[in-house]
Amino acid sequence: MKTKSLSTTIALDKLKPRKKKPGILQIISGTLLIALPTIPIVASATPYSRLNEEPDQRLSQQGLSQNLVSPARRTTSIQPPLPETTQSPIATVTPMANQVSVQLKNGTNAPISYQAIGHTEPRILPGGQEIVLQNLPTPVTVTMVREDGGLLEVRPMSSSATGMLAISLNEKTEFDDIQGALRIQPDGQVFLN
Repeated sequence: MKTKSLSTTIALDKLKPRKKKPGILQIISGTLLIALPTIPIVASATPYSRLNEEPDQRLSQQGLSQNLVSPARRTTSIQPPLPETTQSPIATVTPMANQVSVQLKNGTNAPISYQAIGHTEPRILPGGQEIVLQNLPTPVTVTMVREDGGLLEVRPMSSSATGMLAISLNEKTEFDDIQGALRIQPDGQVFLN
């Protein structure tokens, strides 16, 4: 019986895994696997060059001497702006002592808000009424907006008075990019925006 149990014990010993001591090769490869991810990638990058704090001096390749050189100049080509469509004036008025007067005639049934920018506060011109803004210095901008939000047609009218610009304000049915800003230039040209 002892033979049987001895053979069973030997067979069981063969099935048990034996613990081996790690060899030198296994220790080195295990250490490298652990250490490699901790080495920063920056250390393996190419070395950086020293910043030249004086851009008008250039360091030589060996870094032994400094040579004075003229700094590189950037040449930029200047491209002129594209030709724009120039707006032609809607009227011309002759300024008297660099001043003009503007007559506004409201041909609508709606009140119109108007203002000579920098010279008057916003004011209201009732429907069917007219007003004269006197002695406005050129250049000047006069804005006009219908209080009901409707569209406004701004049209110059003929005037016999020197230095006077007469403007008719009427209802408009078609939408366009004209906003109701009248600009009078120092030379008397009148533009509508």
